[in-house]
Amino acid sequence: MKSKIIAILFLFTTLAVPVIAITEEEITSNLNCPDKEGCTMIVVDCTCPSSLEIKDKVRAMLDQGLSEKKIYDKLSSEYGREVLATPPKEGFDWIVWVALPAGIIVGGVVVYKISRKRMDENEIFEYEYEKFLKEREKQ
Repeated sequence: MKSKIIAILFLFTTLAVPVIAITEEEITSNLNCPDKEGCTMIVVDCTCPSSLEIKDKVRAMLDQGLSEKKIYDKLSSEYGREVLATPPKEGFDWIVWVALPAGIIVGGVVVYKISRKRMDENEIFEYEYEKFLKEREKQ
């Protein structure tokens, strides 16, 4: 009986999923300052009045219990998509997420092909040089 109770408690503790609350800092670290005067800082580090306004809005939305996605949706509809520090993986913006890995792969293939070609040229040169040395020794 005791082992069944321990097994049940173990099951409950391993299956219990803790609720992870999103913080204001986590959200504001993914937002650009919407200041029109050319501020290029992230909201979490910025002290512009517009960043302070966004921080207050995020705090209020978190107090209302809105999810992270809803907060980002509201802010992007109010300030435009430029307020998001990382573009969403949808629409035309998916190219940003695909371009870097694709560029790394293509670059790697190009470097491999060039180095392989040079290796082949070096092997041919070495073969010809050895052949030349053997002919010279015969003379």
